[in-house]
Amino acid sequence: MEELSVKGIILDARPQGEYGRRLTMLTDKVGKVTVFAQGAAKIGSKLSGAARPFTAAEFLLAKGKNAFNLHGASVMDAFSEIPMDPDVSMYGFYVLELADYFSAEGMPKEEAKALLNLSFMTLSALRKKELSPWLISAICELRLMKLEGEYTELPGYYGNASDRELTDKLWKYILNAPLTRLYKKEVFEGKDVSDLVKSCTGLFSGQVPHTFRSMRILHDL
Repeated sequence: MEELSVKGIILDARPQGEYGRRLTMLTDKVGKVTVFAQGAAKIGSKLSGAARPFTAAEFLLAKGKNAFNLHGASVMDAFSEIPMDPDVSMYGFYVLELADYFSAEGMPKEEAKALLNLSFMTLSALRKKELSPWLISAICELRLMKLEGEYTELPGYYGNASDRELTDKLWKYILNAPLTRLYKKEVFEGKDVSDLVKSCTGLFSGQVPHTFRSMRILHDL
């Protein structure tokens, strides 16, 4: 079988047979793919640590008749703290859900790579906890809308007229900042970002007709 080396993040992992795993993975070269990891649930399997949601790695895939098979992985970051942290876990799963919803098999490489990088940086920001998770998720939503071409140059929601200048400034920053500086603490620290968050989530909910399970859980808490 032809082997393909990709960088990616595991979005979902489900049992497949007695010891296997069925993975949903976002990759930089072939977009979203289904990957089977045979024997990954066995004790001592070299694939066990690379067959879990949140895992970012360089994966070695083999194209089978109907799907890919996982032949190897070099883990770059497992983000293992996120699912164990009650303060950010659902926001982390929300990032994975977003990546799953907006990705597709065979999507253009540039789009796949941009979505992968945004997902990675957002998970990194959640782990650092320098910004509140609800702000991080709102920033991610707006930047994602830019990737999808569904954004507006200025926010469409204003809670108070006095908030307008600050909200406009932060909105433009999110749209234009280099990805490595998107979640910089000093940009948002000490500022009232409630109007910004409402503007981001308002735009997103108006453009995306989908209910995400992780957000539904958060709203029920």
